[in-house]
Amino acid sequence: MKKSVYPIGAVCVAAVLAVAWYVHSHAAPKAEADDGENAGSALVVTQPVKQQDMPLTISAYGDIDAGPPESLSFAQAGRLARLAVLPGQSVHRGDVIAMLDSDPAATAAYAQAANAQAFAQRKLARNRDLLALQLATQSQVDAAERQLQDAQAALAAQAKLGGAQVSLQLKAPFDAVVASIAVAQGERLAAGAVIAQLGRRDTPRVLLQVEPSLSNQLRAGMAVTLTPLQGDATPFAASIAQVQNTIDPKTQMVGAVVPLNPAKTAGLLAGMRVSAVIELGRRRAWSVPRQAVLSDAQGPYLFQVAQGKAHRVNVRTLVETSAAYGVDGALAAAQPVVVQGNYELAEGMAVREAGK
Repeated sequence: MKKSVYPIGAVCVAAVLAVAWYVHSHAAPKAEADDGENAGSALVVTQPVKQQDMPLTISAYGDIDAGPPESLSFAQAGRLARLAVLPGQSVHRGDVIAMLDSDPAATAAYAQAANAQAFAQRKLARNRDLLALQLATQSQVDAAERQLQDAQAALAAQAKLGGAQVSLQLKAPFDAVVASIAVAQGERLAAGAVIAQLGRRDTPRVLLQVEPSLSNQLRAGMAVTLTPLQGDATPFAASIAQVQNTIDPKTQMVGAVVPLNPAKTAGLLAGMRVSAVIELGRRRAWSVPRQAVLSDAQGPYLFQVAQGKAHRVNVRTLVETSAAYGVDGALAAAQPVVVQGNYELAEGMAVREAGK
């Protein structure tokens, strides 16, 4: 019984080998045909190309400012009795900024001016009475009138200097943001000493910092797209009002002033950082996706597809945006440009376009 097992096993093995050979011999030609059809070709993604006017832009950064600062001060000397605001605080017109105790010297000077005016009034009245009795001349009356006028002017000047009040209040002349505080509470101040600087809230602006090498391209009136860097704020349009002609010693950049519309920028705060795209003009160029342009020792280039083959086209970059390049070169409008798979291409290489 055991001897009959070996011939049967041999027959089974031979049958399996025959089936395998048959399958391989009939399937191989088809595989070879498929390999031959795609041999030497690359799968690429293409996109139509067209010429259009593209913006020439430069990028910059800056900060939102409350407006040109204005200095506030007391016209007279004294002691700063109270400081009612802090830097960065918003104030409304009429809000108290600081309170000053008048300097004793200013109070004394006002009192002296008031006494001089009272004396001049009495002297004029006496001379008029004497003139009526023919005991004084008209010239004496005229001199007394001039003395009274001088005394009145001196008293008015001392009143403006604050001598008429023991305590003075400094109020905000407009809605503003406190840009800076220059003194400390309790400090003795000279007349005209700056107390605080206020930036107007009705004239917000952006102070851009631009590379000095690019600043000569900027002009007043150029369009700017501003994007706040904090939060999810939407970009908004504005325009340059002024380009400064000096380099900031701290930043080593050139400043450009961009006024803002308060009605459209109500949610923006002074000090907020923004990015800016400044439009210098427009130029006609071939618009292609950024990933379509490659570069080597010969410079930038791209591939176009014609009759199933890739053709290299050397280009020159004229315009650059976040999504596309504007290029100049011997491009054919009817031939699509390769946007994916271009790294493995060479001149004349066969390609297969995805989706075709």
